[in-house]
Amino acid sequence: MLRRYLLLPITIGVLTGLFAVLFVHALEFLTHYVLELVVGYLQPLPAGEGTREHFSSYPERPYLLPLTVALGGLVSGLLAHFLSPESAGVGTDAAIRAYHNKDRLSIKSSVVKLVTSAITIGTGGTSGREGPIALIGAGVGSTVGELFRLNSKERRTALAVGLGAGIAAIFKAPLAGAIISAEVFFRRDFEIEAMIPGFIASVTSYSIFGLFFGFQPIFSAEIPKLLNVQPFSLLAYAGLGFVCAIVVRVFTFVFFKVKEEFDKPRLPTYLKPALGGFVAGLIGAFVPVAIGNGYGWLQLILDGKLNDLTFIVLGALAVMLGVSFTLGSGMSGGVFGPSVMIGGLVGAAYSLALNQHYSLSLHVPSFTIVGMVSLFAGAAKAPLSTLILIAEMTGGYELLVPAMVSVFISYFLSGKKSIFPSQVDTRLDSPAHMDEWGLFILEKLKVRSYMKEPITVKPYDSVEKAYRVMMDNLIGGVPVANGGKLVGIVTKSDVMSVPHHERSRVRVHEIMSTNLVVVTPEDTLGDVFRLMTARGVGRLPVVDKRGSRRLVGIIARADIGRAIREFST
Repeated sequence: MLRRYLLLPITIGVLTGLFAVLFVHALEFLTHYVLELVVGYLQPLPAGEGTREHFSSYPERPYLLPLTVALGGLVSGLLAHFLSPESAGVGTDAAIRAYHNKDRLSIKSSVVKLVTSAITIGTGGTSGREGPIALIGAGVGSTVGELFRLNSKERRTALAVGLGAGIAAIFKAPLAGAIISAEVFFRRDFEIEAMIPGFIASVTSYSIFGLFFGFQPIFSAEIPKLLNVQPFSLLAYAGLGFVCAIVVRVFTFVFFKVKEEFDKPRLPTYLKPALGGFVAGLIGAFVPVAIGNGYGWLQLILDGKLNDLTFIVLGALAVMLGVSFTLGSGMSGGVFGPSVMIGGLVGAAYSLALNQHYSLSLHVPSFTIVGMVSLFAGAAKAPLSTLILIAEMTGGYELLVPAMVSVFISYFLSGKKSIFPSQVDTRLDSPAHMDEWGLFILEKLKVRSYMKEPITVKPYDSVEKAYRVMMDNLIGGVPVANGGKLVGIVTKSDVMSVPHHERSRVRVHEIMSTNLVVVTPEDTLGDVFRLMTARGVGRLPVVDKRGSRRLVGIIARADIGRAIREFST
């Protein structure tokens, strides 16, 4: 118990916190020498990183940005291709995929992810820091699990704890990080076993990171008390949730459409990030909000220094396209930060538009913050952890009620599609949990995955032929089909009712049963099991759809047994 709830999470938290420190130092190094010295772009910073009085509205040499991001993409692509393929693309999704598929992440993958993500962001690619540190932390957790010789379930929990600890450190949000470690793997479920060790690891990693970079929240905003809980204000926040849900649908469509194009085998895998980086660099050259992680631009909105509606709307579109080309092409990074960026810009644009066109007095910083969490909640299907972010980002609970309204509207209306495609709906859908469910897993497995090609006889075949078919294939019954259409079924007991000397003369249609019980490929093995038990049969014909008689397969008790064995080993 002491090892599980203290020694393991503290070890994971310390190592993840140190990796987060190294990651930020590497990122700052590359940002200084590439973005600042080469491109001439001094980006604004959020309050938690030390705001700048002087920053670049636009790069001095914007024509170099596409080249730096393309070069960063090429280096990142080569490193990922030859050293750690799982470090390419979205870090959080790679960790989720490893969790469900029981894959083992290594320290090597963490180191490669650290370097490639620092290159991606430091050269100007549109990406976040949270996704990379999530994979880094997951790699740390997986490795610690190996060192402590944990079993499969405990290693899976250690991976989840490391993921949350990484986000807790880099976003300076220990409580949200702990809850993310239990929530982010599922669209509609929770990994409760990761919660308590997640709290310990997240607090530890947050403390380590804070010793180097301070404990101030990433963003700073003055939120007036009671301003955001009036009936009209709550109605406006409900509208923001609706808008965020629409933007989530657009964002996921654009992101996966771009990724789909890059997944086509037109170029070598390691060259695709260079092309995606070049396009992302072009976007950033025109709209600098899409350079790097861009959090400083949100801080300007929170401080009331940026209220140009057109610029903010263009910024949201630019970040959406920039991250799609950056990560969709295979550059290394994360989608957490860009999702927060898009949400904040959408919230600011929404409130500014209402204020300008309807002479309202909505508090723009409040809508900006609620927009951040509402869009991420819809995109990542993680509403609970994002609500906790509200309190940790603002240092209070003034926005908790309006955030609840907006977040859950965005979550429920944004559709089933997540920005993390490796998420599953519930633990029942996760391969990692299959061995915990026993026969209940039959309710999730489909007939189409286990049915076999049917062995059939024709209605006018002799009973003797049907008997030989059953004996040769060691089966107790066979479907009777005419031109691919199921017309009956004949069993060994039907054959045995015919005297031996009569079997060559009697035809199958004379003894076959026409009282048919059939299933379809979309039925579950649970449905099949119940039918077989109720009817006392061991095989059922499979027809293409309900009400049809077109025979497409056969499912037997042995096939159900095979399915159970597959998921119990």
